[in-house]
Amino acid sequence: MNPIKVFISALAMLLLVVVGVGFALPGTWQARQARELGASPEEVFRYVGTVDGWSEWTPMPFVGGARSGPDQGPGATLSWDDPQWGEGSWTLTALESPRNMQYEVSVEGGALRTWGDVTLSPAEGGGTLIEWQERGDFGWNPLLSFMALGMSRMQGEEMSKSLDALAALLADRSDSAP
Repeated sequence: MNPIKVFISALAMLLLVVVGVGFALPGTWQARQARELGASPEEVFRYVGTVDGWSEWTPMPFVGGARSGPDQGPGATLSWDDPQWGEGSWTLTALESPRNMQYEVSVEGGALRTWGDVTLSPAEGGGTLIEWQERGDFGWNPLLSFMALGMSRMQGEEMSKSLDALAALLADRSDSAP
């Protein structure tokens, strides 16, 4: 038997197994982060309840994009078309000031979707407890299903960095207040 044919056959079988397992894996994920911030829920909500505020402490400004819809509230949207991040949009879908906001991220025409929920409540020692949850769906892409296995950890780390940036932003604002 030809060793090259054996090698190619084994490689093809391995590829079929990997793709088959990918189809069997769920393409969904969830991540959650919480943090106490040294500002009132009303102060924090200024940064989580609008596209412009959100852009100050999350990675969205690195993508750039165009705003559409209302300035704030449901329907406020940031859309982008970036070689690294693809074509997508972030839309604020629900708002209950100063306690809760929800959003949806759609990438590549909805092939990849993320839904987020940010809840603010007074913290026991003063300030605000922010709880941020995201869930996503990579659809039936067998390769992205493998990525979904690590998304809870990876996205949780990114959310933690964003909450650190929000805490620093709020601290800078309070340091410069008269």
